[in-house]
This record gives sequence, structure tokens and C-alpha cells, in this order.
Amino acid sequence: MKRTLTALLLCFAASACRHGGGGVSIDASAKFQPSPRPKTQSPEISINNLDGEISDAERRAPKEPFFRDGLPDKLVQRASYLGTTKDYDEADETSRKNLELEPNNSQVMMTRAHVLSTLHEFDDALKELDVAAAHGAPGDDVARARAGIDLATGKCVEADKLWPPMPFPIDKATRGAMQQRLGRPGVAEELFERARVEFKDVSPFPLAWMDFERARAFEREGDREKARAYLEDALAALPQYAHAAVHAATVEPPDVAIGHLLVVEKRADDPDVFAAHADALRREKHDDEARAMTERARARFEDVLAKHPQAFADHAARFFLGEGGDVKRALALAKSAAANGPTEETLELWLLAARAAGDDAEACAAVAAAEKTTCPLRGSRANFDLAKKTCKP
Repeated sequence: MKRTLTALLLCFAASACRHGGGGVSIDASAKFQPSPRPKTQSPEISINNLDGEISDAERRAPKEPFFRDGLPDKLVQRASYLGTTKDYDEADETSRKNLELEPNNSQVMMTRAHVLSTLHEFDDALKELDVAAAHGAPGDDVARARAGIDLATGKCVEADKLWPPMPFPIDKATRGAMQQRLGRPGVAEELFERARVEFKDVSPFPLAWMDFERARAFEREGDREKARAYLEDALAALPQYAHAAVHAATVEPPDVAIGHLLVVEKRADDPDVFAAHADALRREKHDDEARAMTERARARFEDVLAKHPQAFADHAARFFLGEGGDVKRALALAKSAAANGPTEETLELWLLAARAAGDDAEACAAVAAAEKTTCPLRGSRANFDLAKKTCKP
């Protein structure tokens, strides 16, 4: 899931050498190489530790509020990294029950808001944040959560004003993602590089997330080479990182993509993983296997859409626009995703689905919606400019 800002909710969330901003110097004539990747502990150890923490919390939750209250965040963490969508179901149910048990606990309210944001239930998450603030939740925590939701709903200027100054590398990377969306890729890249240089944690999870967000920033700028470099680094730190493998599959040879996805599939049930695998198999000319994997992805999309329609609408739209072969459904899903979270990605998806369906009215509606966002259009600008020429003023 997009799960674009895992730690924003995601928790929940790029190039000075080309765009100015200082701080990073890269020889554009040479093949791009990231600066040295910080060393972290074995991903298997980290994953086993997280599994153990979740199992322990589940065992102790009935009698010990500390473990009960912390469980939803750990489930979201595992789901966001490993593509275990069933963990989202448990996080949703657990956070709801926790709130019923402790209706005046501001931290429980914040956790519930976090889970709702992760599931793209943004309106409900904002309401929960209001209540949490009224019950004494720390102001910076509330501001950070609101900023994450603003960023996920196309309000980049508003998010920039809200985000509190924080000294930690993960916060610098999050602000880097925000700065790229604000049209300041040079500033973004400097923040990402500072976060990388200052990173001291032993866990591969936050480092892989930082590299993934950096890659996403380069994707939005249209720089596939640098995006691939940081996706490779994310997977080097955490080979089981589902969404890094999915994005890497679009810029890798199919045999390499399949190798990464097979590692992820040992745990993941995320339909994006199966859809990416189907595409790689198709590119490898393994048509029968590709069809079978496509149907596996289709079935999983139906399951997750039934439970969490907003969280998976954009992902499902991309699937049905491509491997899933249902343009009309793709358009409906893309429009829903853009209405709920009008980011550059969802708005462009709406536009592309409308054009594929031959629906000029929907294409022009997507153009009009894009003009209302406070996030400047970056990689999608050409598509929107072209579509706008056919729309009436």
C-alpha cells in the first residue's frame, strides 16, 4: 500500500546536483552511484525480532495495556514493509477495540488515527486527531500526523507549514519527500543525503524506507537511473521489502525482478506483488505462468478492495488498467482514489484511465482537479498539459 508515507501514517512518509540547492555533488557524466550505504544488522534478525514482538504483544495484550496499545503500530509496520495485508486487518480491529477499552487515552487515539491514515480513511483520521489533541496528545505528534495526511491529500503547502522541526534522520527524509513534492528537488536531495549520512540505527527498516522514499522522489522527477539505484539499496538493506521490490520490477530486467519478488512472496499476500510478478513473467515470455499470476493478483485485489477500498483503490486501478484488462473499472477506481487523496500520482492515474477509456469529460475533470492541488506537477506535467489542450476553458 502506498503507502507512500509508511510512517505517517505511515508511522507512515530528490536532486541538488541537477537542480541546485547545494550540499551534494555528483558527476553527471559518470554512472550514478549512491554514497556508501550505512551498515545495518541482518534483515532476517530484524524481521524475526519484529515477529517476536508482535507475538509477545498479542499474548500479553489481554492483561497488559502497554502491549495492547502498542500492537497496532507494530502490525502496520510489518504490513507496510513485508506486504502482509492481513496485518492491516488486525491493526484496524485491534486499534478500534483499544479505543473502546480506553476512550479517553490520547495515545490510543493517536494510534487509531495512524491506522485510519494508513488505510486512507483520512477524514476519520483527522477527526480522531482532533479528539486526541483535545485530550492532551503532544502537539508535535498531532502536527506531524496532520502534515502526513495533508501530503497524502495533495496539500503540500499546508503540510510544509505544519511539519515540526525534528533532528532525526527519518524526519529529514520525510521532509525531503515533502520538498520534492513542493517542486524543490535540490533541497529534497540535500535532506535525503543528510539523513543517509547521519543514520546510526542498526535496524534496516528505517534505512530501507528512506531509500525507498528517495527512489520515489526520483521516479516523480523522471530519473529512472537514480530511482533504480536507491531501490536496489533499499532491497540490499531489506530484501523482503515488498513495495521496493514492486517498484524495482518496473526498472529491472524481468529475471532480476522475478528473483526479488520470489523473496518477497515467501511472506507477502499483497496483490501488487503478484501483479508485478505477472508483468515480469509476461516480459520473460512465460505466458501461461503470467496468466496464472495475473488471476492470483486479481483475486487478492478483490479481497482487499472488499475490506479496505480506499487504501487499495489506486493500486487496483493500475492493475485493471494494465494486466487486469478492465479499463472501465480502472477509471472508476482511479477517480475514487483521486477524490480521496488527490496526489500527483492518483490524479495522473485518473487522467490516464480516462484517456484509455476514451472519456474526454473524465480526462478534463482530472485536469481541473490537478489545478487545485498545492503540490506542483512534476513528472506528470506533460500529460496534463497535453490533455488540457482538448478541454474547454
